[in-house]
Amino acid sequence: MVGAVTRVRTALSSAAVALAAVASAPLLAVGYDRPLPAFTVLALTAALAVAVTSVAYRMLRGLGPAAISAGLPVAAVWLVALASWAPGPVKGPVPAAVDAVLHSGARILTTSPRAPVTVDLLAFPVAAVWLAAAIATVLCREGRVLPALLPGALLLCGATALNPQAAGPGYWAAALVAAGGAVLLAAAPQVRPDTASAGFTVRVGDPADAGSTPARRRPRPRIGAAVAAVACAAALPGAVAVVGGSGVLEDWPVKAADPRRAAGPPAAPAEERNPLSYLSAWSADPDVPLLSVSGPRTELRWAVLSEFTGPSWLPDNTYLPSGASLLPPVDMPPKTVRTRMRVSVGTLPGGWVPVPGVPSRVDGLAVQQDEDSGSLLSSDGPVAGRKYSVTGDVPEWSGSQTAEATIASGEGYQRYLRLPPGAPPKLEEIARSAAGDGTAHQRASRLAAYLRASYTFKPGAPGGHGYAELTKLLVTPGRRGGGATSEQFASAFAVLARAAGLPSRVAVGFGPGSGGRDRVVRTGDAVAWGEIYFRDLGWVPYDPNPRERSQATPQTGSGKQVEEGGDQPDGPDAQGLGDQGGAGGGGRTGPGSRAESLFVLPALALLAFLLGTPMLGAIRFRRLHRGAAPDRIRAAWTELLVATRVAGLPVPASATPVEMAGRLARELPRTDPERLRRVGGLVNAVRYGGSVTPEDAAFTVAEVRSVTVALRRSRPLPRRLLWWWDPRAPLWAAQPARLPR
Repeated sequence: MVGAVTRVRTALSSAAVALAAVASAPLLAVGYDRPLPAFTVLALTAALAVAVTSVAYRMLRGLGPAAISAGLPVAAVWLVALASWAPGPVKGPVPAAVDAVLHSGARILTTSPRAPVTVDLLAFPVAAVWLAAAIATVLCREGRVLPALLPGALLLCGATALNPQAAGPGYWAAALVAAGGAVLLAAAPQVRPDTASAGFTVRVGDPADAGSTPARRRPRPRIGAAVAAVACAAALPGAVAVVGGSGVLEDWPVKAADPRRAAGPPAAPAEERNPLSYLSAWSADPDVPLLSVSGPRTELRWAVLSEFTGPSWLPDNTYLPSGASLLPPVDMPPKTVRTRMRVSVGTLPGGWVPVPGVPSRVDGLAVQQDEDSGSLLSSDGPVAGRKYSVTGDVPEWSGSQTAEATIASGEGYQRYLRLPPGAPPKLEEIARSAAGDGTAHQRASRLAAYLRASYTFKPGAPGGHGYAELTKLLVTPGRRGGGATSEQFASAFAVLARAAGLPSRVAVGFGPGSGGRDRVVRTGDAVAWGEIYFRDLGWVPYDPNPRERSQATPQTGSGKQVEEGGDQPDGPDAQGLGDQGGAGGGGRTGPGSRAESLFVLPALALLAFLLGTPMLGAIRFRRLHRGAAPDRIRAAWTELLVATRVAGLPVPASATPVEMAGRLARELPRTDPERLRRVGGLVNAVRYGGSVTPEDAAFTVAEVRSVTVALRRSRPLPRRLLWWWDPRAPLWAAQPARLPR
């Protein structure tokens, strides 16, 4: 009966350890485009790690941390199996697993939070969950309930920092830690000193003392401390998730930062040709097919350019590899229509991917996503000849939505207001006169109306959209200007908006195309427009393209070499604003730092510390069970000396073994002083060449382990929690001056 109860308690403890170790899985899984498979892999990893480590612990007869390293070959086999199921960029299960181990951490930080479920992006979380479960299993087997919760809680905090916006999964994850701690508290077996390794055990009182008051009350502080630790483990990650969670404490001035935004992007569209440079030639040759689309009739967004250098507009270089499921914008437009389209690309140049509105999913094409603009770049080079399906939310704007909206301000938006030196002197005067006074929307609308009314659309006009071209084009409001293409009008609107204090950028896209549900998009459907950022609305499009057209003229003096040509339509249909263009919609805003990542190396160092320090201790403890009797006694005495220093009770170097035994007997009144004196005598016998037997060595090892446990139990809680991970212990063990010879 007792054996059955023990087995049930052990099974419950193992389940609780797996539950606490996998608590981070809900938070980690939301970082993938398929959260359920990712969660399943991490849950299976925790269960497998607990089972393997438990078996290794029994086979190694309680050699504590050695059971952790013994399970690593099984972890490697598990990783190879994952490489077969979800291969990454490297072919072959074994090479893919090796590549994943070497590069998983860096790739996670340089990939969109909606990453594909592949082994190169799973290896780091899988390794972390395995180590957390294995370490917690050993701690639990040694009867250490509080430290057994620590690996899972630390991993949960790391997962919260990696995905700070996942508030909902954060609550579930914290609940898993609390549930695992509660089960551990109720079911964790207490292991006797003669069956557990030093450093982890809970000392069980002598049966003779079972009826005394101290014996009955002794577990109560432990239970209270465990309850407090469970509450803290659940509250800390939950609090981080609350502060960083989207939709929670929205007005809180401090937001959790996404560590991915601190990592340098692995790819940048530096070699991609500026999409604005195609528009002038395309407007002169409008009938060249570019792509075919099937789906609702709507405009397509192609690329976004946020950086103005003076001579040119440039796209951002923050494209991160993404899975099929894409990141939503920070501010979703208030009214959208879910649209799904099938796209077959013909001769469209470059790697930018046309999408309807705010894209949410792309199938059939590997993409990289720019979080700031929401635009997509093909991961496999040019999109020409590719087919894919895309789902997006197309905004439906109305004047009432933007009537009283305010523009965003703050450090993150300064780059959308920046105008480099060299601006023509008349630029600010024209912007001030054309925009006038009023709300931000009124001023932006007047700027777009000024460009539409004062100029004509001239197909084939010379290209260029920098200060030099705008100086020739722009005239004082009230006067009649010349002709240009969508390239110049979109640039003029964005530059004038910045001069008027409105955060702006340029977007390039295509009209719906010709035909019914199955349509052809041609060069003449290409168009550019300007966008203004409004708080709580995102990027709102404005159409500055004149409706009045003039005759096409040959390309002269543009200095641009354009391969394809096309016409420019009158611009996208206005959807209630009367001055809006393009598919519109808000991309992700608030650009983060591009500094080099400082996350991966500390995380690896932490894992190495958590695993490496106990493993060094395991190597030392192996000497307690192997070798001749004198060597085992020396090793046991070494561990006792180290334990006294870790406990904060260093014994003077001049103290004899018998004197040290007396000091320990005074410090630990519940220990048997006669047994300690016998240990001191055996150490002196080894020191002076006396005779000792294997039974003497076994007695010394058992007593030292018991005293070590008692020392640790007598220390304050912080020192007990950090006992096995004290990095000074290996250094103290290597000091020969105080050790018997």
